[in-house]
Parts: sequence; structure tokens; C-alpha cells
Amino acid sequence: MPTKTLAEAKQRAADLRKQLDQWADAYYSEDRPVVEDAVYDRAYQELLGLEHDFPEIVSPDSITQRVGGQVNNEFTKVRHPIPMLSMGDVFSKQELVDFDQRLQKQVGHPVAYNVELKIDGLSLSLEYEQGRLVRASTRGNGQVGEDVTANARYIEDIPQNVPNNFTGEVRGECYMGKDAFAKLNAARDAAGQATFANPRNAAAGSLRQLDPSITKQRHLSTFIYTWVNPPAEITSQHQAIAEMAKMGFHTNPTGQKLANLDEIDQYIDEYTQKRNSLTYGIDGIVLKVDDLSLQQELGNTVKVPRWEIAYKFPPQEEATIVHEIVWTVGRTGVVTPTAVMDPVQLAGTTVSRAVLHNPDLLKEKDVRIGDTVLLHKAGDIIPEISQVVLSKRPQDSVPYEIPTECPSCGQPLTHLADEVALRCLNPMCPAQVEERIIHFASRPAMNIMGLGPKIIRQLIKQDLVKDVADLYQLTAEDLQGLPHFQAKSINNLLTAIENSKQNSVELLLFGLGIDHVGAKAARLIAEKFQTMDRIQAATAAEIDAIPTIGETISNSLTAYFEQDSAQELLSQLKAAGLNMRFLGQTPAEAPENPFKDKRVVLTGKLVHFTRSEFTAKLQALGAKVTGSVSKKTDYVIYGDDPGSKYDKAQALGVELLTEAEALQQLGEKDQD
Repeated sequence: MPTKTLAEAKQRAADLRKQLDQWADAYYSEDRPVVEDAVYDRAYQELLGLEHDFPEIVSPDSITQRVGGQVNNEFTKVRHPIPMLSMGDVFSKQELVDFDQRLQKQVGHPVAYNVELKIDGLSLSLEYEQGRLVRASTRGNGQVGEDVTANARYIEDIPQNVPNNFTGEVRGECYMGKDAFAKLNAARDAAGQATFANPRNAAAGSLRQLDPSITKQRHLSTFIYTWVNPPAEITSQHQAIAEMAKMGFHTNPTGQKLANLDEIDQYIDEYTQKRNSLTYGIDGIVLKVDDLSLQQELGNTVKVPRWEIAYKFPPQEEATIVHEIVWTVGRTGVVTPTAVMDPVQLAGTTVSRAVLHNPDLLKEKDVRIGDTVLLHKAGDIIPEISQVVLSKRPQDSVPYEIPTECPSCGQPLTHLADEVALRCLNPMCPAQVEERIIHFASRPAMNIMGLGPKIIRQLIKQDLVKDVADLYQLTAEDLQGLPHFQAKSINNLLTAIENSKQNSVELLLFGLGIDHVGAKAARLIAEKFQTMDRIQAATAAEIDAIPTIGETISNSLTAYFEQDSAQELLSQLKAAGLNMRFLGQTPAEAPENPFKDKRVVLTGKLVHFTRSEFTAKLQALGAKVTGSVSKKTDYVIYGDDPGSKYDKAQALGVELLTEAEALQQLGEKDQD
């Protein structure tokens, strides 16, 4: 029996609809969720329950009667001839039993399912005419979506051309992998920009960009799982996925056709365990009736198909107590708060710290010293505070005061108008100097062996270095007497510093720590302009014209070189004898070898090289090293635990090479 009167239910439903509309608008339209998924789901389920108990309060504009979010008016609208519906959700295995029994009763016999992982991304439609991609669109409100064709052309695993003059529509999920998500958030955090809450919002914010060059930089991926109106010979969901994989679409090899709930239960348990080791985020399991004719027979409600259901994982949360909030200064001056807590086990790792990103987020969550908080991993990756448990807040609790002075140098902190971050604007701030030198000496940059953070801190403390140019003025006399420095270690360090002068200029360009200029971008820029003088003189338009280099990078690079301090630093480095030329080979200059002009993907744990080292080696040989497997891939070189890229290569018939086999093709012997 309902526990509320009709009047109470009507008022509560109105309150829930208003709150859910606000949350959905932030989530779908602004790609900026303001509550955790579990909080949204609880409110949504409560509204569903009220509307079930009191059918007379259901209104056409209720969020339970519509799909997805609103359409951004800045994009061209696309009307979906066949609506892109959302899925019903369940939150327990018993509800899956109820779903299966309901279907069996309706069709009169047991039902086989194709079971797939529920990807943490956003729905995407791809339309082809005569084998050519002509339109890509988001789900939008289910009836009308946004035309994102220009952006989708920069997603590497979306085929621009499909064999056999394919004309039709496929649908799937656009997502951002865990590594790409972590790197994007780290770059945005360092630049003082708001970070994305989870991979789904990162993917949505990247795909729904008015500037396609930004999408190009974000490394999005897709899993395609629906063939809209397939030909008659395609009779099942698992057959449709297999055929789409053969056509070159990126499909997920983890899907399985399962005959009963016992097998489905094992699948759920398996991927509950594997969830944290996947390279992409998942938030549940999807069951789809495998027989396509049976899907047609079962049909849809106004919002969801009757033949599929999503089982959502319960939120992985642990309670812990905040003991301290520490502030760290990055190499760009951004000052970031981090909560230090009692250690807890979360998603397979011990967690005792959670970055709060910026003062606005700290204020919004109202985290205080002594608070009990719920901790989860955003996107299965980043430890994040979900909420404060107010019922356990100490009685003497006071709001946390945001610092006004830099914790490193004591200078005033600045909250710039166009940023959410606090910044220390003192270029000689010891923490910034330290971080810049650590980055400069790191392996992906100038690779100065033996010059780690501990030694750098010693050198700064002894006032021997104030910037990276000072490294090249160090002498044996300077280092004598410092802790842990003996004659051999002094000679080794000075030799490593001297050797770094011979590095190709792209390593120096990356080592300067210019905002948004990563190792790959630095190499592309160095290949194009060949010398540091020409890079310094290049205009933003000239840099932007380089494939995969967008406006963000070009503007950041030109702004950096306009600074007097940057010009002075480069003059000092030139005077110290550092090489200022590109020493690598462009693909056209590379010697003949099996990988020249080939598209290569690396996957798994390598033995003889790090991933970045092997990437650099292959690029020097004229290969194009990419992050995902497609029909255009020539080779997949794999190590231990290669994962889904190996499976995709097998499905597409891409040539697979072990690391040892690749070295043999280059005439290099395996050392094991």
C-alpha cells in the first residue's frame, strides 16, 4: 500500500522532477554533473515508484517520460528516423531475475541474451552512404540529436569508409579511455581549468566541441553495438556485432551470448572483478535479447526497449576521516588542495589521499578537518570524495579557510577571472622551480640520469640552481660535500648533464614545460620547423596547420616564446652548448625498414623498452604509432597481457608481432 496520500505524492513528485531536471541538465547539456550517479539514480527510482503507485500524477514532461538531455542549439539538429532510446536500469540480481521471468512469461519460452559491458560514455549514431561516413550525431533527447560529424572524423577508430558500399546506420558508445581521461584532467588541472568528473562527461565535453581541433586532441574511442535495420541474413545481436567488426567498426570483444541467468551471474561476477583492470570505464552490464525478431516482437515503451536492461554496479564507496588538507604548487603555479585521510581499501588499492582540484570544489563539498567522508574512484581511476557524512560531523567543526598565501614562497595567491584555480604568480617560487627542473630532467624530456627529485631539492636548498640553465653551470666543486655525493656519483651526474646537451630539440621543447605541449606535440613541431629559432619565430597559424596540433597548443607555444624570461632562458641554454636542432628523421627520411609508412599499435607489457621508448624508436623509423586498432592498422606489437587491442587485431586480421619478433624484423636480437 502507498505510504503517501495523493496530495503528498503529487508534491513530492513535483519536487523530484524539478531536482532531477536540474541534475540532468548539468549532466547531459553542460557535461558537468553536480551529484554522484548513485544519488541521481536513487531520486529517479523514487519518482518512478511514486508514478507507479499514483498513475494519475504522471505528466508528459516528467523526466521518466523522456530520453537523455536537451539539444545544444549551437549544433545543427538531426532528427533520428528511429528514436535513440535509453535503457531501463536495475540495481540488483533479483531484479534481473524479475526481468527475465517477465520476458519468458510474455514470449512463452526461455530467452538467450547477448551480454555486454555498459560503457561509461555517450551514445553516438553513424550514418553511411555508399560506404562513406556522411553523418554522426548524438542521442540528444532521443528524437533529435546534435550533428557532430566534423568532430567524429577525428576519432581514429571510426571508419570513414566501409567496404561493400555499405549504406545504413550503426550506433554505439563514444568513450574516453582511462589513460586519456587521467592525462586530460591532469593537463586541465595544471592549466587552472575545471576538471571533468568522470570519463563519460570528458567524452561528451570532447565530442560536443564547436572546434573539432579540440576533439582531435582528446583521444576518444568508440564501441559499436547496434546495426539499425540490418539485412535479413543478420538474425541475432551477437551475429550483428561480429559482422560489424569485420566491416571495420570498433566492437567490444568481451560480449557473450549466454543461455541463462546462471551464466549471466558468472559474467557479472567476472567483470565486477575485472572492472578496475580494464582500460576504459564501465558502470554495469547490459542484457539484450539476442534474437532480433524477438526484439521486434517485444517492442518498446515510450522511453525504453522492453528487450534490454542495464544492471548497474553498486557504488564502490568507503568511509574515512579527513585529518588534513595540504596544498601543493605545480610547475605552472597552480595551487591544488588534497585531502589526507585514514587509509582505506578502494577498488583494489589502498587510498589515503584525494585531490580536491580547486577551491571552488572544496567549498562546494564543504569538506572540513575531522569530517567523515565517503570516498570513491571517479571513472574507476581517481580517488574522489563523494560527500561529507554530515551526521558524523564533529560539533566543534568550522568551515575550512582557503589560504591566501603560497605554501611554498609566502607570496599572495591570485584567483584569475577566467580560471577556477588559485595561482602563485611568483616565477621564482621554490616549489615551481623544483617542479620545472624535475620535469626538465625526467626520462621523457632531457633524460638526465641520476638527477631525481631528491637531488634537485638538495641543489635548490644549497642555492646551486634556480632554473634549468643553472644545471649546465654545475661543477665538481659545487657537488663535493653534498650528502650522498662521492667522486663517482659526481662524475656520473656531470656526465649525464653534459650528454643531455646532445639531445634532439624536441626533448628540450618538451622539457621546457610549456602548457599543453606534450612529448608527441613537441616532436611534431620539431619535425616541422627543424630548429629552435624557427620554432620561436613560428606564428600560431603556422603551428596550428600541423596535423593533430590545435589552436590550444599553438596559442600556448607562441605566448610562451613572447615572454622575455623564456627568451633569456633559451639564450642561456644556447650559450651552454645545448643542441637546438631536430636530430631525428622525418618519415620521408627514414631508412627502408618493415615499419616505414606503416600504422603500428603497441599493447601489453613490453620487456626491452618502455612504451614511450619503443614509440620513439618506431617513429624514427617512419612508422605512425597510434593508440587504437582499426582496419588501417598494419601491425600490432604486443607484450604480456595485451588485452582488447590484441583481440581486435585478431578479429580484423591485423598482423600480430611479439616484441621479440618486431626486433628480429629490425635485425636486432632478443636479449633474453
